[in-house]
Amino acid sequence: MKLSELPNKPYTFTVKYDFNMTGFLLKAKPDEAFKTKTDLSTKFIRTNTSSNVKLKDNIVLSVDDVAKLIEAGRKVLIYYDTTNKLDAYNYPDEFELLNMVVKY
Repeated sequence: MKLSELPNKPYTFTVKYDFNMTGFLLKAKPDEAFKTKTDLSTKFIRTNTSSNVKLKDNIVLSVDDVAKLIEAGRKVLIYYDTTNKLDAYNYPDEFELLNMVVKY
């Protein structure tokens, strides 16, 4: 399944080059956050948002696994490296999230 086929559509933001992702993640408090290269990527690298412990290896999930998390109602952020695009799923207020993106 592609993420574009999901019934719940994301809030999409284009972030600036010097975007403070760490500060944003601490404020936005997503259940899961991922980084990938492009919209067509099939592997998503999980970003550790719950502690400051450095993991030995990154957890890599497939598109289907990420889609299941989104369908389950988890707050999910996906950052696309090459386009500086940020997709946010299952957040209640788009404008509150936009204020956080602008702030950081």
